[in-house]
Amino acid sequence: MTLVDRREHEGALVLTLNRPEKRNALNATLWEELHEVLVFASEQHARCVVLAGAGKAFSAGGDVSEADGADDALYQRIYSLTHRAVEALYRLPCPTIAMVHGAAVGAGLELALACDFRFAGESAFFEIGFTKFAAPPEAISAAMLPRLLGLEQAKRWVFTGERWTGEQARANGLVGELFPDERLREETLAFAAQLASGPTGAYGMAKKLMNESYERSVEDTIVATFHEGIASMKTQDAAEAIQAMVERREPKFTGR
Repeated sequence: MTLVDRREHEGALVLTLNRPEKRNALNATLWEELHEVLVFASEQHARCVVLAGAGKAFSAGGDVSEADGADDALYQRIYSLTHRAVEALYRLPCPTIAMVHGAAVGAGLELALACDFRFAGESAFFEIGFTKFAAPPEAISAAMLPRLLGLEQAKRWVFTGERWTGEQARANGLVGELFPDERLREETLAFAAQLASGPTGAYGMAKKLMNESYERSVEDTIVATFHEGIASMKTQDAAEAIQAMVERREPKFTGR
């Protein structure tokens, strides 16, 4: 049985973590398979990626049973696999959406944070989790939480280890959209289809520029946008956009 189910929906690639009996707890094998799938998605120029979880949860976090009694070598391997997969998701050159229901805890939360958008169902709950194991946040949360929540609120949430409902997560800026569970998939896939029909190359450039803006000065970002803008005008989608404007019709983007 594959641990990451792959399906296409109206141009978007839907990836589903597939360990429902473990609430999609992330073990080394799942991390490896997820990384391979994300590399494939990048190489195949996926136009939008949706990440979901099978069963009753998005992901309950790392597989604690695998860590029990682990030696330093295994810990390092698990951390390495975690960081590699999370970084691959964050750097995908197309829009990404986490479709969250049930638990998004610990390493599962890391995956949601690595996505561009987080859509949640009303059953969703969020917990950073790491401080319960006397560990700091891993992977991407230490970078993303201050950006999404503000520094003080991020520290408070990490230090206290509070569990947030979907409503609390929406109110604090952790998720962008909150839906009844029965509408979550429909709403998420509709947005994914919209993004998958857009100018993927331009989205990828915009995503890279905005993500890297936290690491650059304003001046350096202006220079970077100039170079990316020149590159974007050489794409087929840019030519189609201009032609569509001349012909007074909606453009038909191909992601090239």
